[in-house]
Amino acid sequence: MTFKSMIWAVAALMSVTVISCGDDDDKIPDKVKAAATGTFTDERDGTVYNWVRYGNLEWMAQNFAYTDGQTDVSIYLDDDEHESNRESTRNLAKYGRLYSLGAAKRLCPEGWRIPTDADWQNLEQQMGMSAADAAKREWRGNVMHSMVSFYEDPCDLNLLLGGYYTNHTIMSTSGWRFMGNFGFYWTSTKDEEKGGEFYFYRKFFYNYNGVYRESTETENLKMSVRYVRDAR
Repeated sequence: MTFKSMIWAVAALMSVTVISCGDDDDKIPDKVKAAATGTFTDERDGTVYNWVRYGNLEWMAQNFAYTDGQTDVSIYLDDDEHESNRESTRNLAKYGRLYSLGAAKRLCPEGWRIPTDADWQNLEQQMGMSAADAAKREWRGNVMHSMVSFYEDPCDLNLLLGGYYTNHTIMSTSGWRFMGNFGFYWTSTKDEEKGGEFYFYRKFFYNYNGVYRESTETENLKMSVRYVRDAR
C-alpha cells in the first residue's frame, strides 16, 4: 500500500473512531419520503433505473451500472475474487459499477448529469439538515437514515455502501475497499480552496447518521455514481 492509499484508508478509519463516540443519544427523525417516483431506461444497454424526486431534482435511486469497457470503470471484487476470479460480476446487480470522475462524466446518459456539491447540500437539507451544517466539511447532520438503504427497509433514495477502488496498491493487495461499511459518491464540483484537482464527494458509514463532505484528488480513484436531472 502506498503512502497516499494509507492516508485514505487511515482517514476513513479515524473518522469511525471519532464519530462512534458521540451523538449516540441523538434522536433519529422519521425518514423523508420522495415527492414523486418513476423509472428511466438507459437505451444503450436497456437497464431500467428507478428515480426519486426531492425538491426540484430527480435522483437515480440505484447505483449507475453502464460501461463502455474502459479500464476507468470497474465492478467491486471481493478479496477472494481478486485472487481467483477477476471477471466476477457478483456485486454488479446490487452495487452497480465504480467510476473515475472522468468516466462518470463520459458515460452520463443524455438528459442527466453528475450532481454538484450544491445539489448534494440541497438534498441534505430536504432530508432535514440545516443549511449551516450542510455547508460544513467532514461529518455533519443527522440524516443518513433517509438516504442509505439497509436490509429489508430501503429508503426512497436507497444509497448503497458500495466502497471504492484505488489504484494505489502493492504486490497482490486488492484496490477494492470498504464495501458494506462505507459508500462513496462523486460530485462534479471542484474544491477551489485547494490547489490541484480536488473534487468534493460524499461518504456514508453504516453505523453513523451523519454525512461526510470533503474533497479528494480524483486521480486513481473510482466511486459510485448517482445522476440527477431537473424535475419534469
